[in-house]
Amino acid sequence: MLTHEKIWLAIDRLANAFGYSPSGLAKQAGLDPTSFNKSKRHSPDGKPRWPSTESISKILAVTGATMSGFIALIEDENEDQRRAILTMNKDDIAKRTAQILLDTKSVLFNAREPFTLKSGRSSPVYIDCRRLISFPKERSFLMDAGAQLLSHEIGADNIDVIAGGETAGIPYGAFIAERLARPMIYVRKEPKGYGRMAQIEGHLSDKGSPKAVLVEDLQTDGGSKKIFINALRDAGAQVEHAFVVFHYGIFPASAQNMKDMGITLHALATWWDVLALAKEQNYFDAETLASVEAFLNDPESWEPAQKEGAP
Repeated sequence: MLTHEKIWLAIDRLANAFGYSPSGLAKQAGLDPTSFNKSKRHSPDGKPRWPSTESISKILAVTGATMSGFIALIEDENEDQRRAILTMNKDDIAKRTAQILLDTKSVLFNAREPFTLKSGRSSPVYIDCRRLISFPKERSFLMDAGAQLLSHEIGADNIDVIAGGETAGIPYGAFIAERLARPMIYVRKEPKGYGRMAQIEGHLSDKGSPKAVLVEDLQTDGGSKKIFINALRDAGAQVEHAFVVFHYGIFPASAQNMKDMGITLHALATWWDVLALAKEQNYFDAETLASVEAFLNDPESWEPAQKEGAP
């Protein structure tokens, strides 16, 4: 049942989702800034005042949300989580993200039998962000936090489309696009060899230069993003921002690559956040933690600890 309280609640939730106050949303939609003030939701004699269908239509138009999406906000069971995220600063979000990565075993530490990364480098740490998509509760927090981060740091008006990078960025792109009520596309690493020979899948508007945010699961030094960013720009999109769940945060080349490409990177957590939490909670033995810290400070010269009995 659509009660007076639920309709106003949906308006408040829509405003929060796009980084506005209720009055800010009203102003953005061309309405009187006081239209959605709490003091105007009841008449002086206490009778409920309902928002007009015209005002609801205007806020849906300015945010790009649909009526079905608006109704979903009324029934949203995750709203308490989203409200909590609004009170969290970036450090709080990073710590919660680190906890999720450890709890879901999406990050692993092993100083004596290190992992071999794609680059061929030995590493005492390994992260698998793809694993996170199998944990709905934890995934929900991460994507709510990501959507809120982008709304706050970029602004809803500066996001026209969300672009997932093949392949790990596709699910995260879809989750973020759904929360921001934005169109979603995905970008291939290279054009497919048949049909339309498309490198971008989905519909990218050809009106003006749509502002696209590239979404991937993680970033090491950021060099691989150049393929996706160039493809989007060649298709006429403006690309100034990228989002990842996890940023290594240990390679100087990452900051330089982003600067060279004209990209601002937004991330929920780094290896430093994971290490800090692992230390705080004694997740691993002291030797492992010390070796991991040595790697994070100087990954180029890090060497694995010798096994017992080794010469």
